[in-house]
Amino acid sequence: MSVAPEPIPAYSWDYAKVGDEAETISVLVRSADVEKYYEVMGGDRSSLSSPVAAERMMSVPIVLVRIFAPLRRHELIERQGAKYPAHPTPAIKWHCQVLVPIRVGDTIVSVTRVRDKYVKRDRHFLHWEVEARRLDENNTKVAVFNYVNLWDAGKKEDRLR
Repeated sequence: MSVAPEPIPAYSWDYAKVGDEAETISVLVRSADVEKYYEVMGGDRSSLSSPVAAERMMSVPIVLVRIFAPLRRHELIERQGAKYPAHPTPAIKWHCQVLVPIRVGDTIVSVTRVRDKYVKRDRHFLHWEVEARRLDENNTKVAVFNYVNLWDAGKKEDRLR
């Protein structure tokens, strides 16, 4: 007689714990990724040969921190033995702080964790934090970004907003 596998629980408000973490991830900052960003933003490849442009290309714009230190909520939830909720979890806010410049050639090691859980106006929110460090002799912290999601399923009255 076979035993049915237990269903995988959803990563509900009650299931989530402050301190839950995803596995760390390492990402190499490649010049091609930074070049692509500048091209999409209207840059001209011919202008990349100037010393000012070359220096600019070596620095990673703040918006790319999410590429090199990704928010890995799904991986964190899977690591906790759960599945992502079936309902939408809209983003409420995102804030990124770059502590030292990130450069092409850096290897960025990051970890996503549940930093906080809180209730506001009878709604449940999960506060995620990604801490990014440069893989170097000092393990230099280069950036931290925080991301908050509404973790409740929508309510009927939400449609009236």
